[in-house]
Amino acid sequence: MVFIREFELYESDGIMLAVPLDMEGGTFGENLQDAVESATDWLYETVINDLAFGRSTPGGRLGHHPQHEGRVIAVSVNADLTRATAMTAADAARMLGVSSARVAQMCERGQLVSWREGSKRMILRDSVLARLEKAPRRGRPRKNAVQA
Repeated sequence: MVFIREFELYESDGIMLAVPLDMEGGTFGENLQDAVESATDWLYETVINDLAFGRSTPGGRLGHHPQHEGRVIAVSVNADLTRATAMTAADAARMLGVSSARVAQMCERGQLVSWREGSKRMILRDSVLARLEKAPRRGRPRKNAVQA
């Protein structure tokens, strides 16, 4: 499916902001080109997350006027879950070093982005990589020894 959203791009404190005009959030770039590319990535990730969680992506009206004296630029992405880079729950478990049951818990808590394809649970690869980046350690945290 093709999703089109308008962003206002304007400079603020030396960076180019890209703010969607009928959605919450936004992104930025070093210059206009970088901000448009960042807006495209942001919109794609937002749509994929909404699809995975069964939500509709807000907005979509065209013909906005700038709110911060910037430029209004339409950004489009072709996104659906069949195009998303995903892995099975078993693969995610191996990557994270946890059980498949733990992966299911993490999906239910929203710590990993997932959806069902038939009987298989598919996990968005970027959500697994983001979890690895946080690098939570296994087991219970150690208690600090009290020095006498």
